[in-house]
Amino acid sequence: MSGATYDLLIKGGHVLDPGQGLDGALDIAVAGGKIARVAADIPAEDAARVLEIRGAGRHVVPGLIDAHAHVANGAITEGVGMGNCDADAIGVHSGVTTILDCGSVGVANLGVFPAWILPKAKTRVITMVNAGSYAHTMPGPADVNSLDDINRDALQRAAEHNPGLISGVKLRIAGPIFSSIGEDIITKAKAAASDLGVPLMVHIGDPGANNDAAAAQRRGELTRFLLRTFEPGDILTHLCTPNSGRVLDPTGKPYPEVAEARANGVVLDSALGRGNFGIEVARRQADLGLYPDTISSDLTAFGQTFHSLLECMAKFMSIGYTLADVVKATTASAAALLGLQDEIGAIAVGRDADLSIIDVVEGDFTFTDTTGQAFRGGYGLVPVRTVKAGEEFSPGWGTHPWGWLPALA
Repeated sequence: MSGATYDLLIKGGHVLDPGQGLDGALDIAVAGGKIARVAADIPAEDAARVLEIRGAGRHVVPGLIDAHAHVANGAITEGVGMGNCDADAIGVHSGVTTILDCGSVGVANLGVFPAWILPKAKTRVITMVNAGSYAHTMPGPADVNSLDDINRDALQRAAEHNPGLISGVKLRIAGPIFSSIGEDIITKAKAAASDLGVPLMVHIGDPGANNDAAAAQRRGELTRFLLRTFEPGDILTHLCTPNSGRVLDPTGKPYPEVAEARANGVVLDSALGRGNFGIEVARRQADLGLYPDTISSDLTAFGQTFHSLLECMAKFMSIGYTLADVVKATTASAAALLGLQDEIGAIAVGRDADLSIIDVVEGDFTFTDTTGQAFRGGYGLVPVRTVKAGEEFSPGWGTHPWGWLPALA
């Protein structure tokens, strides 16, 4: 329409933005890739194009943020290292507008992001570097096999050659070496992050220690040490892991350091993945009021064939989390984890028009956790349309042969 005020009008949807207190029938007008107006009953004739939202259960939410995934597709040799995802396949074509890549690469191949991944991705991709400077060997047992593997000088040079690229340092507490010098490794990784002025994200949960009582106890000690080492803005990831090193003691109570760290501004991220979500752990934590700040997927090429960020959200809904709870954990709270709460994660005038249109489908669905335990939930979540800076994207087929929804019970 010639002379239209807006480029796009998303009309008739149920807008849900818990971070902004929005929950109801509202229209969203977009101009120049930005949100121009949020109000009821904006006239259709004011827009060049109108996307009319139809259907019960359909919601418009801020662009979803996956605060833990792996999208260094092309940087890892297939069959040798950990397979990574295509950013847009698990991003804008999965209802997600922003992804944090959590240390898929170290300094030796960090350059793949500005050279290859970022230029072609429509999804906003934010990058962490692995503390194990020269190689990311997953699915092997460890990223760090000696203290020298954390090369602070090399990490600083990588940051200098890639200004603004590194948003954090990632460490996995996994592998035999942690039984002997775990505290030293954690301390050095934290120092490397401090060198760069970025947060440290640490993976807890070491399945390699599950069948060794002494090693399992040691992982618990290291988790407690880690929580005492963390500073505001640092991130514990895999909160609901059933593996050794989880945040619950052998009696099922949280270590006291958990509440202390959270009170000090440490972020607790769920990052379900294929290997670090136990439904009984998650239920126990919910009963105790220990909720993750953020819900993320930890998607890899292998995990992509089993779940999506939306399915991770639905798993928490099976425990009793509300739709508003899981949307906040993947929008406002995830934006805060990234330090971008003033830029993304909200439906607000003047911000980029990053929006996810999703269907909430009621049913009797079956999910599976890391241990292979099946559990049931009453909701599935399906992407319908993604808007990234005003540009529209359709969803892909989904993570299962039948599409997006979990299996019917």
